[in-house]
Amino acid sequence: MKDHFEERIKKIRSRLKDSDTGAMLVFKEENIYYFTGFHAKDSGSILIITGKEIFLIVHFIYFEQAKKTVGVKGLNLIEFTANGFEKFLEITGSIGEKIFGIESNFVPYDTYIKYEEALNKKGKKLKNFPHLIEGLRIIKDEFELSMIKESCKITDAVIKNIIEMDFKKITRFTEIGLSVCLEEMMIEMNATSKSFDLVVANNEAASFPHYRPSQNKIRQGPILLDIGCVFANYCSDITRTLFLKNKPNRKIVYPENKNDNNWSEIYDIVLQAQMAALQKCRAGIACSDIDAVARNIIRRKGYGKYFGHGLGHGVGLEIHEAPKLSYTDNTVLEENMVITIEPGIYIEGKTGVRIEDMVIVKKNGCINLYSSPKTITIIGQ
Repeated sequence: MKDHFEERIKKIRSRLKDSDTGAMLVFKEENIYYFTGFHAKDSGSILIITGKEIFLIVHFIYFEQAKKTVGVKGLNLIEFTANGFEKFLEITGSIGEKIFGIESNFVPYDTYIKYEEALNKKGKKLKNFPHLIEGLRIIKDEFELSMIKESCKITDAVIKNIIEMDFKKITRFTEIGLSVCLEEMMIEMNATSKSFDLVVANNEAASFPHYRPSQNKIRQGPILLDIGCVFANYCSDITRTLFLKNKPNRKIVYPENKNDNNWSEIYDIVLQAQMAALQKCRAGIACSDIDAVARNIIRRKGYGKYFGHGLGHGVGLEIHEAPKLSYTDNTVLEENMVITIEPGIYIEGKTGVRIEDMVIVKKNGCINLYSSPKTITIIGQ
């Protein structure tokens, strides 16, 4: 048995016992993986954890995969070919527990009602546990931290590869072409996939915080790269905003031929905000307080209305996890949370700047998982 799965199961059983709940129903793929080591997208699997037993109901298509990847000794692996719900009914009929928890934040309403009615007929009850498992996942164990570090090493290396490209090579790409190139680099470095739709936003396109790359050719000016990959089921996320310039001695302005705003000045403001937030980040500090540090710097410089999203988010098995670093989230950071810190300024019709790192929260600070340059980086001929 792999120790990290055993420890996680102990934790969920302790939470269930404290709330007088006999069993937990788990449907979310990431949460099933968290407890068992088995992960398959949209597999329709059902995990049942009781005080003494564990049942994993898996479709025939994924059954062999489950047999090879489950890392929990004594788990009852059950195959179905048509209806996993029928297998669930059979199992719950033999389980003596009367109260079953369910991750109600994830299952659709009709699914919830279906399971509630089935349990009621057996004299059992269904109990809501929204975000219970995510509350366990928010603190990463040593295995998770090691996988996240490997995932970040890949994206860090890819960004460095781009920085080393010359102007002529990078401007042969379209935005979407460069996006594909970035994904291929990550795969070549042992990533299994990208962790989200990569952002390659050139010039005025960088004013869109979440932008879908186009067929437009990359040209001189700012280019915002937001990339991430999946390694051993764990995600990474990094953003760098670079400047492409075929005449390196000319002053950097944006957009091309419009001198009403200085791009490098805005970049420096974002960098100041990010560095201040990184300095503030440590266990015991509320998410909203860290957000305020960065937001106040941008506001005092006159760009407050151009920073409209939260400062960051948790990352792990999912690219967006708890906690949220925003002015509305008062979650207090704890050791071994993994979060992003990513302030930005986005000016419609002109351009945008975002700088993002992932860090591990520690007692007296944080560990930055990236070493890619953050001072103004110019890619020129």
